[in-house]
Amino acid sequence: ARVIVRMLLIFARQRAARKSKTDLNRVVTEGLYLVEARCATEGIRLERDLDPDLAWIVADPGQLQQVLMNLVVNGIQAMPGGGRLTIRTRNRPEGVVLSVEDSGAGMDEETLREIFNPFFTMKEVGQGTGLGLSVVHGIVTSHGGTIRVESEPGQGSRFDVELPMAGPDEA
Repeated sequence: ARVIVRMLLIFARQRAARKSKTDLNRVVTEGLYLVEARCATEGIRLERDLDPDLAWIVADPGQLQQVLMNLVVNGIQAMPGGGRLTIRTRNRPEGVVLSVEDSGAGMDEETLREIFNPFFTMKEVGQGTGLGLSVVHGIVTSHGGTIRVESEPGQGSRFDVELPMAGPDEA
């Protein structure tokens, strides 16, 4: 219940972000540490491709951790028989990109149109709240970013989160 209430508060944007100059690679490294064992036991090869020269961003590290974990857990759940999960960071002209790509079941066009809507879920009753991706969307947009997804049935999914880089005088 606590998790659902926290997600609802974030979704409703009633919890203020605590933004600071943040190293996205560090957020990713710390977050992946929490899921490495689960990936190994479920036959999922976890691949990291983190840009060593990634620009800094101004963000709430805890909220970015939640974005990463929601995307990673969704990827893991899309690959019940194992597969490959790739986490990538890159610089872009206006910002940085965090990509989470899985080799799982993928989604059709109808599902793609709904995935960011609150309470939409493809999981069985008791397996999910349908809030994960709507919370991810809310966090990303509150950070001035965008999220895009590419997916096809049987071909896996890739979520790209683009966030603005920190300016030279941002704390």
